[in-house]
Parts: sequence; C-alpha cells; structure tokens
Amino acid sequence: MCEVRSVNRWLQSILVRRQSRYPWVWMAALAILLVALGVVPNLMAQHPAVESHAGNAAVTHGAAPAADNAARLTPNFAEFGEERTEKILMIVLQLALILAIAKVGGWIFEMLKIPGVLGELAGGILIGPYLLGSVLQVYLAGHWYPLFPPPVGLTDWPLSDVLWTIAVLASIVLLFVTGLHTDLKQFMANLGPASVCAVGGVVVPYILGAWTVTKFVEGATFWSPSAMFMGAIMVATSVGITARVLSDIRRLDTPEGVTILGAAVVDDVLGILVLAIVMGIVKAERAGTSIDTASILLTTGKALGVWIGITAIVLVFAPVLERLIEGVKYAGARVGLALALAFLGAGIAEMFGLAFIIGAYSVGLGLSRTKMAHKLREDLVGVNDFIVPVFFAAMGMLVNFGAMKQALMFGAVITLLACLSKVIGCGLPALGWFNFRGAARIGVGMLPRGEVALIIAGVGLSSRLIEQDIFGVSIMMTLVTTVIAPIGLVSLFKGRPGRRGMTAWPSEQPLETERPIVVEMPITIARQFVQMLMATMEEQGFAPSYSDPEVGVYQMIRGNAVASLKELGGRVILEAPSALQDEVRQAVKVAEDRFLIAVKQIHEVMNSGNGPNAQGTTGPKR
Repeated sequence: MCEVRSVNRWLQSILVRRQSRYPWVWMAALAILLVALGVVPNLMAQHPAVESHAGNAAVTHGAAPAADNAARLTPNFAEFGEERTEKILMIVLQLALILAIAKVGGWIFEMLKIPGVLGELAGGILIGPYLLGSVLQVYLAGHWYPLFPPPVGLTDWPLSDVLWTIAVLASIVLLFVTGLHTDLKQFMANLGPASVCAVGGVVVPYILGAWTVTKFVEGATFWSPSAMFMGAIMVATSVGITARVLSDIRRLDTPEGVTILGAAVVDDVLGILVLAIVMGIVKAERAGTSIDTASILLTTGKALGVWIGITAIVLVFAPVLERLIEGVKYAGARVGLALALAFLGAGIAEMFGLAFIIGAYSVGLGLSRTKMAHKLREDLVGVNDFIVPVFFAAMGMLVNFGAMKQALMFGAVITLLACLSKVIGCGLPALGWFNFRGAARIGVGMLPRGEVALIIAGVGLSSRLIEQDIFGVSIMMTLVTTVIAPIGLVSLFKGRPGRRGMTAWPSEQPLETERPIVVEMPITIARQFVQMLMATMEEQGFAPSYSDPEVGVYQMIRGNAVASLKELGGRVILEAPSALQDEVRQAVKVAEDRFLIAVKQIHEVMNSGNGPNAQGTTGPKR
C-alpha cells in the first residue's frame, strides 16, 4: 500500500489539474461579467463617439439607431438578414455564457448539497430572455444587441432555432446515455415490491396530474394534450439525489433502499412508455382521429409497438452492431457510430409520431447489454459534460415569469399533489412488505423529479401542446420535489427498519459502528478504479444492481446481501454487511493490485523512449 500511495502522489502531481483554492473567484468573475454586460452598454451609449458610430453604422446597414435596433432584435436574428457571420457570432457568444453559467451554477448548487442539474436550470432562468437576457448586451457591427432577445409575441419561441436545435441534440444524448445505464436484467428481475411500487408511482401521479389540469385550465378534458402531458411530467422520477442521500447516511443497502433503486429502474422504463403513448394519442388527434376508447387503445398499441420494436431490433442485432462498431479502428469511432445510431433511432421515433428522446432511449436500452456498453458510457462522459448543460440551461431560459404569475395557485396545487402522488402511489403498495415507516421512506425516496420531467415538459412546450404557464408550473414542481426529498429522507430513516419482521438493520453490529472500506486516489482516475473494482466483484459472484456515475453511487448484490460503493472527490467508499466483509476486502485487494500494475505500466511508458520524458518534458523525480 505504501507503493500505491507513492504512485498515487506522483499521479496526483502529473495527472490531476488541481481545483482552484479560491472557488469564490469563479463566482465573482461570472458576477462581474454579468454586471458588465448589463451596465457597460448603457454607459457607452451616453458617449458621443459611440452614439455617432452607432448612428453611422445604423445608416450603413439601413437600420434604426442602436437602442431601437436592439429593441427590435428577435430571437432568430432576422434583422441581420443574410449576414451569417453576425448570426454565428451571436450563437457563439450565447453558448459561451450558457456553458459558464451552467457549470458555475451546477457547482454552487452541489456545494449546497442540491443536485447540480438544478443549478444549471437556475442559471438558464437567470440569463434567459424573460429575466436578464434582454439586459445583457453585446456590441456587434456598430450596434448594442441584447444577448438573448425576448420574443415579440407571447406565442413566439424565445430561443433561436439554432440554439434550440443544440438543446434537442443534448436531450437525445442524455436519453441515450440514460438508456445505456438502464439495467435490463434488473428491470426484468424487479417483479416484487419494486415493480408494484413503480406501477403505483406511475398510475397515481398521472391521474392526479391530468385531473388537476382539467380543474385549472378552461376547456381542458382528461384527454386534452395539456392534461396528458402534465400527467406524464408527474410520472417521472429521478432518484440520483436519493441514492446519494441514502449512501451518505449508510442506508443504501437496506430493504427500503434496494426497493427504491429497483423501483426507479422500472419507473424509468414506464415513464418513457407513458410519454410514447401520450405522443401517439396527441399525434393521432392532430391527424383528425376521433378520441374514443377504441382509438385510444389502437393508438396506444401503435405507440407501444414502435417503442418495443425499436428496442427489440437493437437488442437482437446488438452483437452484430457491437462487432461492426468495434471493428472500425479509428479514433472516436465507437462514440461517433453509437451516437449515429442514437440519432437514427430518434429520427425513426419522430417519423412514427413519437418524440426524439424515445428513439434515443430505445437504442441506449438495446445496447445496454453489450460488452462495449461500459466503454461507451465512459467515452460519452466528455460529450455529456459539454452538451447536456446546454439543454438544462435552455429549459431554464424558457421559463416565462409573466405567464406564471396567473398560475401560482395551480403550481402550488400541482407541487402538493406531486408529493402526495408518489408517497401514496409508491407507499401504499409497499405496505404489503413494509410497515408505515418503511412505506413512507419508499414514497419520499421516489419523490424527486429530474431530467426526464424537464425533457417531457420541453417536448410539450416545443410542440405547442402545453402553454408557458404549465411549463413554468412543471419547472416549479421539479425544483421543489427535488429539494425537499433529501430533507424528508434523513428524518424518516432515523429509527428501526421498516421491513415487516425485521427488528434491527441487517448487520451483526450496530450499523453506525461498522467501518467502511476507504481507498483514496486522484479524482481523475477514481471512476476507473471503481469500474475495475466492480468487475473484480462480478468475478466473485456479485451482480451490479444500480449504477449512477453522475452522483458517484453504485450497488452490487449477491443473493440477498448488498454492497454499496460511493465515489466522492477521489475517495472510493465501499460498505458491505459483515457476512460479506471478507469477500469485499479480498476484491478490493485484487482490484488494487491490478490497478497498481496498470499504473506501473503507465509509469514505464512515460519513462521509456516513447514517453514524454523522451521529448525532454518534466517527469517524476527518482
């Protein structure tokens, strides 16, 4: 272990780009940038030279003076005419600020123990056209233009076609990765309490969501597009934050924790199915098909047929597709070809009347059982980190506070029912296996909505199937349920187990006195070590039952015993019941030895004639 630590220290100095010791610098820099973009244009507009220059430029371009021109700029930059350079420059500047605000916002929220995705969403709300977007201005071709110009009419789309296209591509990538992470084996295996809880957590929220819309939206019926979309949004569940909380309080491997994670896997698949059915019914209605029981059943069958068909085709041909993809020996071929399949699946789904994301999820689900799925998930981390924040920030930029003001009561009711529907829908079925305390834990654990809810809301808004007020209510509900769930979980998990017949947590010693196995290493290679450790545990008979690299939580199961792993800032923490301690420690030792061999090989290559030292660069001191 001493040798491991010395090599790790060397890797820390060579491979790890240390985080800033002064994190507030980034927040201050971003704040200064936002102030400058908002204040400097007004100050410079008062300068005679600038006014004269802007006026001359306006005459040259045949446009109005700077202030008027800025006010007339539309989200698609129609005022630029055929000048592609100006349009491209605006998109580049927009992406620059979106990525900066999304990353810093996500980082701030994570420091506050709130999911980073909500920080990306909040950042988008802040700089969106309905808030600061029209205040933040850039100087371009002799004019001051708002960086995110507000739409002219209430029904106009607030983002440019190019920016929204990038956001849609991001949602396709996100759902493709989600499909890759879905464990089909676990989905088929969860036929006990997890499946029952998941089904209840789909049916009850959908009914309550659709019913509420009929009470607050004039003229809406249970089969109106707005009602069905609200029901689909209410169905979604994101338990990444739940998994992190349960891991922190060392309850991830409890019967309640295992049930929550199992139900989440089933819920993901059922949620996509619900969206497929809703899209099929809405598209049929748009085509003029009358909505009655027979047509609903027919449309539902078509939607399910397309969804299952895409998934089944990819599953059947997955081995062939894997050989073809892996056979292309070119840099980045695996990522490029896999994404090509995802985009193809997305396009096919849309052509059959479903949403893009359904096809992308189906392709990911079909490839999830291949040997290359693990490599593909790792390869897509960089792509995901770049493009997905654009989607969540774009979702925030669509929030229209003016349209939401009249729907605050509606939002409060939807948020309350969103909480009750999961607690009731998942908790009541769980009473067959758990007492009231355990059932409440499962219901609250399934409470957070997340990225899938945001995607469904975005699909509905972009398709003009829901209005700005319902979209804003969906954002509000997602934020509230995601924030309050961890608070409730910590309180509920105090006390005895909730599984019927259990009087103590499943360990020989009190859970609080067990010592987890901790391995520390550079943050840049910790995830690779986790994957190697999981592979080693699989060799010893363990099976992966849950994996969420986004929050760094994993779960391995053997028989009825569960071991949980958590990767946090370079610390790999493994917890297991006493009955598995010996096997787990042996797996950790084997994984460390294998990892050390790999590190030594890297060390040798870097010091050989082919390594960087051969070029005269700095290497480790001997």
